[in-house]
Amino acid sequence: MPRKSNMPVGQMPELNDPVVATGNLPGPVEGADTSTVKWSQERRLQFIDFRLQWEGKINRKDVTEFFKISVPQASADISLYTELAPKNLEYDKSSRTYVALPSFAPYFDTSGPRQYLSQLLALERSIISDDQAFLSFRPTVASIPLPSRTIDSGTLALTLRAIACQGKLEISYQSIAREEEQVRFISPHAFGYDGVRWHVRAFCHLRGGFRDFVLGRILSAGHVSASEVNPEMDHEWNTFVDLVLAPDSSLSPNQRHGVEIDYGMINGTVSVSCRRAMLFYTLRTLNFEADGTPKKGERQIMIANLQEIKHLLPKPGQA
Repeated sequence: MPRKSNMPVGQMPELNDPVVATGNLPGPVEGADTSTVKWSQERRLQFIDFRLQWEGKINRKDVTEFFKISVPQASADISLYTELAPKNLEYDKSSRTYVALPSFAPYFDTSGPRQYLSQLLALERSIISDDQAFLSFRPTVASIPLPSRTIDSGTLALTLRAIACQGKLEISYQSIAREEEQVRFISPHAFGYDGVRWHVRAFCHLRGGFRDFVLGRILSAGHVSASEVNPEMDHEWNTFVDLVLAPDSSLSPNQRHGVEIDYGMINGTVSVSCRRAMLFYTLRTLNFEADGTPKKGERQIMIANLQEIKHLLPKPGQA
């Protein structure tokens, strides 16, 4: 069923859109029946919403070519969208195109800035192909080049199988702390991503505790057997830490205001919640040292509640 966007007020200040800026988002029109909308049609409605949001127009040809459907079906989809969000579009007879009205506000959460930029990045990194993205206009974009981390498909499949059945997996692992590879038994239960590499969160039967294992350093994986480990035993994974971020105290009022807008702060702060097991990686990504202080030369944000969460910070060598 289509969902109304719940985009926070001020999330897109650069668009200067008075409707978005006030949070006056359209809801389902009274009498509009969305209970019988199938997933495939909802996907097409999301496509219409996305194109109107970011390209300001849509026509039947866009829908028929992308989804390989008939013209009557595309017409029906646009008619349904118009019924659901009548203030979002109008038909321009001169161009034979539906154009976004000044009152347009996204009907679906999938039309937000994050979703748009995610598709752009996925295209740039060849994670998805052109026919999988909703974009017709593709601006030039560049991202930080990173070496491709090697992950064996067989190892990943066995790890997934072990997670699914809460089993124990035999692996050959090359740790940076040891010269030689080592055979271990792990009981994996989750994956973690630090922005650069993937790791699997697992109970290490050799060390007797939950640890992070870099997927690319698992040289081989054996059979899956029964495990007595319950994922709920991983307290660091199941404990969440709230980082309250604020502009650095050394900034001028104008600089503070810029940081507040950039990070979507309300009343000078924004809260970021992460698993305690991911806290080390979160601090590193936000340019903090493991003790929660800004890295040398960084003075944009600080952790306002640092004293409150200090006992939860990663210990030296823990990560």
